Amino acid sequence: MDVALERLRAGEKSASRFAVLTFDDGYKDNRDVAYPILKELGVPFTIFISSEYSNHNSELWWIILEQLIAENTSVSLRYGERQFNYDCSSLELKETAFEASRCMLISEVPETAQREVVREAAERYGHDWRALCQELILSFEELKELAEDPLVSLGAHTDTHPMLARLSTEAEIRQHIQAGQQEMVARLGKRPTMLAYPYGFAEAVDRRCEAVAEELGFAAAVTTQPGTLSAKNLERPYHLPRVSLNGLHQNQRMVDVYLTGAAFAAYHAVKRARSWLQR
Repeated sequence: MDVALERLRAGEKSASRFAVLTFDDGYKDNRDVAYPILKELGVPFTIFISSEYSNHNSELWWIILEQLIAENTSVSLRYGERQFNYDCSSLELKETAFEASRCMLISEVPETAQREVVREAAERYGHDWRALCQELILSFEELKELAEDPLVSLGAHTDTHPMLARLSTEAEIRQHIQAGQQEMVARLGKRPTMLAYPYGFAEAVDRRCEAVAEELGFAAAVTTQPGTLSAKNLERPYHLPRVSLNGLHQNQRMVDVYLTGAAFAAYHAVKRARSWLQR
């Protein structure tokens, strides 16, 4: 990511195109699956880590939700006096239940209560959320060893992976970003220069997040909002786009289309047209 910014600042139109590979959350498969391939090819990459995941002390709530739905024919989630019930008796119903419960957790339940809802359900169904984190996420010791390779850089991804734009105050946003940043310095001995916002889609990031990222001294911050990089992005370095490969449209043809940038040019053109028509 640092080199990508340098290339954008250089503004050399004749320079060859480039790609930056980034991985969010610090999953062990980054090391076990991706790293051997990228090492063989000599390709650098950045892992954005949430400090409390790497401390194995927070909830991978979306994976907990997947597993509860996969393992049961029905699942209920409780928030205060409210109870949300989901029929999980077939594969189709499980997929519907996951989408509905995920939407509920990121829209109807406050960010501050979301993890309590998931943790209560996990414990009620006999699910060890701490063991899941240990199983799937690289520890700080493992990250430090991996980052000894100059191909590997580590960026910040907050402490507990909250949806920052849902937090009430800028102080709360600062607390979560800074806590992750400080823990990385304490555990890895190096200050991260890049930040990735958790989730990263439009509703998850606002101008307050960008202001805090700049205030805390990051060189840039990335979203998951679609687009390719150009020198124009330097006008808003704390809101950089990324091409998301997250399990959808993974076939080779779609990846090739993504890398041309044409899909995103069309996407933004349609978005601008809709905005104009709604005036």
